[in-house]
Order: sequence, then structure tokens, then C-alpha cells
Amino acid sequence: MQAVQTFVPRAGVRIRRVDMRVVVGVVLMVGAIAGTSGLIQKAQDRSPVLVAAKSVQPGEIITSSDLRTASMSVPAGVAYVAGSSLSGIVGQVAAEPLWPGKLIGPQSVAKSSTLPAGYVAMSVALKPDRAAGGALRPGDRVAVIASTSPDRPEAKTTILLTDVPVLSSREARTSEGSGVIVLLRLRLEEARAIAEAQAAGSIDLVLLSRVQK
Repeated sequence: MQAVQTFVPRAGVRIRRVDMRVVVGVVLMVGAIAGTSGLIQKAQDRSPVLVAAKSVQPGEIITSSDLRTASMSVPAGVAYVAGSSLSGIVGQVAAEPLWPGKLIGPQSVAKSSTLPAGYVAMSVALKPDRAAGGALRPGDRVAVIASTSPDRPEAKTTILLTDVPVLSSREARTSEGSGVIVLLRLRLEEARAIAEAQAAGSIDLVLLSRVQK
């Protein structure tokens, strides 16, 4: 007995293959369109944020004319202050240098109540190993140790200040690599002493023990 063989026309097979390619192509095209639309929509998502309208130095009190509201697309993970917070920022002090167009972040300002009459805020840029390993935070208190350059004949290390409040501390990039910028509350003469110490050599910030109340 001979087996009965069923033949499928080759044209029919070719048509099915063509149909599957078309379906796959349509699916890929729809996916590409959806992805592109999502990227465009994400790029168009803009938020009202605060940016600096003029240059402000660390320690200076921020006024309403120092800031403006802008609408921009902020990358994910970048902290910023919403434009609606303008009134809450005015009256605080700059914790870092501000320049026109700079995005204002939570670390850009410090409460003005931490800068009573007779005091100034001074920022110092240091390597982490000279600032308690970069672990300083607002409210900490530090001692300032000054060391003159070792190539000077009168090279020495002295305790310059014994109790200085930290207003803020943030990571920063310097010409020498990673570092921190620490904002200190000082009297004017103390700020001058620190500036002279840095010009003559280097300073270290030593974290003082936190007193439990």
C-alpha cells in the first residue's frame, strides 16, 4: 500500500512567510514609535525650579532679586528647589558660590538663623582626609588645626580654633580630585586667621565629640 502524501503549494508557504515578516515588522515599528514618543514626552516634562539671577558669595544673605524661577527638564537624581519655594529661600544665606543660571539645590543655602549678628560664614575647600574623612554635617562642631608648609624653616602645627560650628558640608571636585566644601560659622577675625593659615600651609578640621543632651 502506498502512503498518501499531502502536498502544500509552495506559493502558500511563501505567503505565510511573507505575512509573518509583515507582522514582525509592524510590531517593531509600533514599538519604535512608542519608545520615541516616550522619550519626546520625557524631554518635554519641565518643572518650575529656582535658579540664581546674579552672583552670590557664600555667607551672603539671599534676597528676592538674587533668584528667579525657570522652567527646565531636570535629569533624574538631581536635587533642586521648586520654584514655589522662593519665599522660603529668601533670607537664608548662600552655602556655596552662586552664579547666574545656576540651579539652586537643597545644599545651596543654609538657614540664616545659624548666622547671628557679629558672625560670618566662610567656605573652605579641603581633601576629605583633612575634613574628618568628609563625614561632617550641619550642626557638627570642629577644631581647626593649622600647619605651615614643611619647606619653611619655622614649620609648625598649632591649634588655631577650638570650637567652630559647621553650617554645611558637601562633596566637590577640585583640581586635585575629590574633596569637600565645608561652610563654617566664624567671627571675622577667625575667618582672617583661617585664610592666613591656608596661605601659609594647610588646615585640618577635627570633629569634636557630640555632647548628648
